Amino acid sequence: MKVSVEEREGLFKALSVEIEGEPVKSALEEVYNYLKQNAQVEGFRKGKAPLWILRTKFKDYIQEEVGKRVANKTLPTAIEESKLKPVADIYLEDVRLDELTPKLTYKVSFEVPPEFELKGIEGLEVEVQKLEFSEDLVRKRIEEVREEHATWEPVDREIREGDLVVVEYRVQDMESGEVDEGETSGIIGTRTFREEIEKELLGKREEDSFTLEELTLYDVEGKPAGKARVDIRIKGVKEKVLPELNDDFAREVGLGDSWKDAEESIRQDVKKNVENLRKALVADAVARKLVELHEFQVPQTVLSRELSHLVERRVSELTRWGIDPKYINYKALAQDLMPQAVFNIKLRYILEKYAQLKGIEAEPEELNRKVEELSKVYQKSPEEMKSTLERENLYSILIEDIRREKALDDIISKAVIKEVEKPQEEKKDENT
Repeated sequence: MKVSVEEREGLFKALSVEIEGEPVKSALEEVYNYLKQNAQVEGFRKGKAPLWILRTKFKDYIQEEVGKRVANKTLPTAIEESKLKPVADIYLEDVRLDELTPKLTYKVSFEVPPEFELKGIEGLEVEVQKLEFSEDLVRKRIEEVREEHATWEPVDREIREGDLVVVEYRVQDMESGEVDEGETSGIIGTRTFREEIEKELLGKREEDSFTLEELTLYDVEGKPAGKARVDIRIKGVKEKVLPELNDDFAREVGLGDSWKDAEESIRQDVKKNVENLRKALVADAVARKLVELHEFQVPQTVLSRELSHLVERRVSELTRWGIDPKYINYKALAQDLMPQAVFNIKLRYILEKYAQLKGIEAEPEELNRKVEELSKVYQKSPEEMKSTLERENLYSILIEDIRREKALDDIISKAVIKEVEKPQEEKKDENT
């Protein structure tokens, strides 16, 4: 086996592998035996076509199929020899077959992890907002409870930001002429409607209509997917109404028989959660500091997967609100989520490198604890959950998650945490 590495743009590498002898001969025999039994050749009964005709008629298929079979068997060894570590998909780009020798050369491409040095981690200094129990936290939690139980009530006025708008739509594809009609809804200001549509909705009232000519449509990857004429009729306008803080509301949310009881229950709950909130603030500040200190490229294939995951999760949330996913602005959504996707990937690489450097591993009891937590979420027994994770090849991901969590905890335990009254960014904003 001869292996050579070719540098590509960014983190991509190309690996050329030359194989000669038995592996190629064996793959050729397998492919020809398959063709002899299954290929339909005009003028010959099935399985009776001469070898030279099969070779001529199915030349491209033979080369590609032999290439796949040889690559499947030899690629792990070739990658090991190259000392490269693919991070995502591996693409078979080129296959060249010499049947007489027999010899096969194939080329694959893939991305590798970014190379960077850990820095500034020992004695990492971060600033976090000082967090102590206060009545402000109680009031904030009360408002959150009100938001959680808010209702949407119809209003007879012009549409403004924050309103929930129900519309009937008719979309006609300009190329195919295909028409799609239906009803959907969205909250103004949350980008659940296309920017062009939201701009037209503002200031209009129930029963108003408008048309957008040649609106660009986008696919789930944010790429242009044609033009459409969009007719919109506003079917309803609703505003968010927060519940009054009274005894009825206290009983409704199960916090006591009076609002006084409910307020005290919330106060005690906030006191219990202050420490958890403080830990969350510290963890977030440390994570952001780590990413800030380390500048490196992220693999585009990994970024694409992470972004797709975040978009899918966001679309699922919007769908639960009653938004028709077909008319979500995926391009804008992807743009909004891109910084978070990059942040997530960079943090994972930093924590993985730290875990490897410090020899941090997932202990059996930690794995069992995680499996038990997941089993409760998915309402399965721990044994069923473990079988599911193993069957779907998710066990290794769970192990990596635990290693990263432990790595972050270890970094936090050594960090110098400075509590400030207000984050520095807020101070700058006040001075401008």
